Amino acid sequence: MTIEKVLEMAGIPLMVFAVCTYYGIRLIVSRDIGPIQNKSKRIIKNEKEYALEAGRLILFYGAATLAMAILLLINVYVAVAEIVICTIIMGLLWKKMNKKYSI
Repeated sequence: MTIEKVLEMAGIPLMVFAVCTYYGIRLIVSRDIGPIQNKSKRIIKNEKEYALEAGRLILFYGAATLAMAILLLINVYVAVAEIVICTIIMGLLWKKMNKKYSI
């Protein structure tokens, strides 16, 4: 399999992996929740812990998209099922995190 074929099949998930990795590490290092803050300006109890947990969740989703990119090369249906399951898990964990840290 050539590089062109791999990028054709898994290019977008690899780009999503790169973006999620960047923002996840940025949140963990800088602890600034400005880029992910809700438009309603919800009050957060502990912004540092919120940023750390949000960064971890974004890194989890980045790892899920990397796994999807690899699975795309093996079986498309398994890759789509994996990313759907991980998206649902991410949504549930994000909702739980918002409930935990919001006032």
